[in-house]
Amino acid sequence: MKDERDYSILLRMIDHCERIFEITKSLDNSFDSFAKNSVVQDAINMNIFQIGELSNHLSDELKNSFPDIPWHNIYGIRNIIGHAYIIVDKSKIWETVEKDIPVLYEKICSIVQGIKG
Repeated sequence: MKDERDYSILLRMIDHCERIFEITKSLDNSFDSFAKNSVVQDAINMNIFQIGELSNHLSDELKNSFPDIPWHNIYGIRNIIGHAYIIVDKSKIWETVEKDIPVLYEKICSIVQGIKG
């Protein structure tokens, strides 16, 4: 890893994943509850946006060391949410929350554990 900056960024990404987990627990992990609540949608979207933004600040060295993590896609969803290139599809966001965020969380936790030694 290039420096402590990557470590700090990874910890912040973990925090945003955990916030998403907290929010979805409050919904009983229900898409219907998510789809009906614009405040919850905004909260989840902002956390996904932050994960994407943070990923863009990681060193190329770190990202190249973990090519199985789709860094380009992570930043891409940040652009969709942040710039509203298209209307954000609730079902795609929910799919990201259910499938992608838990996998990303595990991988980032593993990287952090490896750094801690």
